Amino acid sequence: MELEDRGVRVGLPHARALVDGWREARRRAGRMLVALDYDGTLLPIAPRPEAAVLPEGTRALVARLAARPDTYVAVISGRGLEDIRSRVGLEGVFYAGNHGLEIEGPGLRKVHEGALEALPQIAACAAELRARLAGVEGVVLEDKRITLSVHYRLVSDEEEVARVRREVLATCGDRAGLRITTGKRVLEVRPAVDWDKGQAIRFLVDALGLETTRAPVVFFGDDLTDEDAFRALRGRGDGVLVAPAEEVRPDTAATALVESTEEVLELLEALADR
Repeated sequence: MELEDRGVRVGLPHARALVDGWREARRRAGRMLVALDYDGTLLPIAPRPEAAVLPEGTRALVARLAARPDTYVAVISGRGLEDIRSRVGLEGVFYAGNHGLEIEGPGLRKVHEGALEALPQIAACAAELRARLAGVEGVVLEDKRITLSVHYRLVSDEEEVARVRREVLATCGDRAGLRITTGKRVLEVRPAVDWDKGQAIRFLVDALGLETTRAPVVFFGDDLTDEDAFRALRGRGDGVLVAPAEEVRPDTAATALVESTEEVLELLEALADR
């Protein structure tokens, strides 16, 4: 089974150039959706998943944006729903966990049925990989029930990195109902269902009634799985890639760029400003 890979494109305008247009479109439509990835977008990627603690200043800024009566805020993450909700810790925000397989927010709750059917296979993969990778220093298995992430950014030996990738493919790659995707020094074992961050953001657009008014929709993300959301918004909104300009790959579906998490916060501040 081949790993699924997704790329990115150079020559993007800086998102600062789009902010005034977003605010004007919000004024005309009366509504806007600002959707955000978590790791690598709201805060820098931490060495271990549990170390990614949202700074209080960032939480206050997201709360201020979500308090606007004309702005919906969603956090769409590869983390589990309970994990991402507890880390952000704000009422009135929409949360999509496990790449959108679980969605919850004010008056809204959705869990993908196909993902639930894959739970036994995910659990079996997690148990077997714990045994197979027990001797690899630095590898982190993040069992999110509906999906499984195998992080290897702390594995310094490249031969061991290759071993981690081989073991994940051998253990989970040929199991019915599962697929494997790649990210930044991580492999994701996911249900083989037609659902991703792109489907999740389109679901939110429809559920919030934003399609009829053509309200502006913006998604900020940094990783390969965020490309699904960028593609889904092509012609409908803006996907903002968070990456240094020299690391932007040539076939992204993003329509704009910021080069750091600090610049993400600058734009959120501009959108929260009354």
